[in-house]
Amino acid sequence: MSKGKKITIATVAAALLGIGAVVITKGRAAAKAAYKAKLLADIPPELQTRFSAIKDLKDKEFVDRAYSELVEYMGLKGVAPKEVAIKNADGILCVTGGYSSIDNAIEFSEGFLTKLNKERQIGMMAHELRHCKQYTDMLRTEGITVENYVESVVKSMMERAKNNVFNVQYRFAYNNAKEQGKLQEFLAKVKKQWTEDLSKQVRKNYKDVLAMPKIKADSPEGMKAYENLKANSEYVGLGFLGTGSDAYRNNLLEVDAYAFGDKMKEMFEKFIKAVNI
Repeated sequence: MSKGKKITIATVAAALLGIGAVVITKGRAAAKAAYKAKLLADIPPELQTRFSAIKDLKDKEFVDRAYSELVEYMGLKGVAPKEVAIKNADGILCVTGGYSSIDNAIEFSEGFLTKLNKERQIGMMAHELRHCKQYTDMLRTEGITVENYVESVVKSMMERAKNNVFNVQYRFAYNNAKEQGKLQEFLAKVKKQWTEDLSKQVRKNYKDVLAMPKIKADSPEGMKAYENLKANSEYVGLGFLGTGSDAYRNNLLEVDAYAFGDKMKEMFEKFIKAVNI
């Protein structure tokens, strides 16, 4: 083979290798683009924009801005608590906190900031804001008065107080009334007093919500509010160690809140993966 032919063959071989490299590179780029599109497919464009605004923030700045974005996205501006409060130390086994249906407040223990990643923080805030929507919708629905609302809370509170081994005072009074044959009288008195006291707090803490236009009772939102009102009276809450029973997990309020919080957490995880591709 002549020298010229060798050079030609070598040049062609090099060119083919170069073409192969370009094809492989384009193939990888196309695969990445397809995977990115798949990750973003289930995330609404508005939410992608909001996630973009918070993805690089850290610590309390991230929590505050993410909370604000969630409130606006969920249509809860002017309804939800103004901020997430960080109070007290963590529980024995976990980060504690939640939404207060009387105070219209959301708070978590210190570990919320120091022990959880952004995805879990997003999920937990979304979970509690879902509770906020549940309770504010109850108060805004035609036919559900403040007293109706509070009575559902009190019924749940009384049942939990009876079964809480650490609520010594209530359990003593309960058992004493039972022994004296005055249990129904005791329960009626407690229900009346707690309902009166808590109704005052609800009117104060939900003043802006109560001034909003009413939700029609026969609308989908209104019918859901009545279902949630019943579920609220049967609410058992978490155990003192922060663990939840089947009754807690299966309550309609929690089924809805967990589903929404998990969905928001999953979408934020997918978004972060997508932007890092």
